Amino acid sequence: MSAECERPGEPGGFLGPVEPGEGTWTQLRLYAEEPPRLLSRRQKALAVAALLALALSLTARHAMERTEAAANSPPSQPVQPFPSQSTRFEYGGPLPAGQDSFALSLTVHNNGPGPVDVLGVSQGYRGLSVVVAGWLPQTVPSGRTISLRVGLKVTDCSAAPADAGLPFLDVTLRNTRAMETVSQILGDPYARDLSGALHSTCDIPDNRTPATSPTSSDKPVR
Repeated sequence: MSAECERPGEPGGFLGPVEPGEGTWTQLRLYAEEPPRLLSRRQKALAVAALLALALSLTARHAMERTEAAANSPPSQPVQPFPSQSTRFEYGGPLPAGQDSFALSLTVHNNGPGPVDVLGVSQGYRGLSVVVAGWLPQTVPSGRTISLRVGLKVTDCSAAPADAGLPFLDVTLRNTRAMETVSQILGDPYARDLSGALHSTCDIPDNRTPATSPTSSDKPVR
């Protein structure tokens, strides 16, 4: 059945459906999508192996990068011990006293990884004063040894010990970690030499006894 259509522009004109011409056919084809295929066991094993290989490769690469970074980084500094832990003192024997009552050689050993400064030397007896020859502070390099001349002068025989049984020296030390004052007992040879010097200086009559004012003569009793 053919469709009639009036020309546009004419009164009451409309455009109706156009039927196919002779010799033409319309066909409709429907295509159904195929369902996804499930992986076989072999394919699953291959996929797992590939993931494992990738993970191992990434881990190895990360380890190599860390090794290279550690090799190129500057070496870490050793931890500094306290100065009292790395420093050792030794009595080096008596020295010519000169104007001092007694002089000794104090040897300082530094076994630590860094330098140690000797800031001061003192002692606890009220009747003795201590003077270090040269200058302070003095630096003891790592693994090295220095010797200090320490002079002791008797300032008051009545306050100085008659016999120094365990004489000690207070040494103030400093390194990059801390500053400490440590007491050093230098052993029997130092005690013997110091006692001998004190006796030779103070064993003079009335040197150890403070002088007293003379007493007035007795007046006759009236």
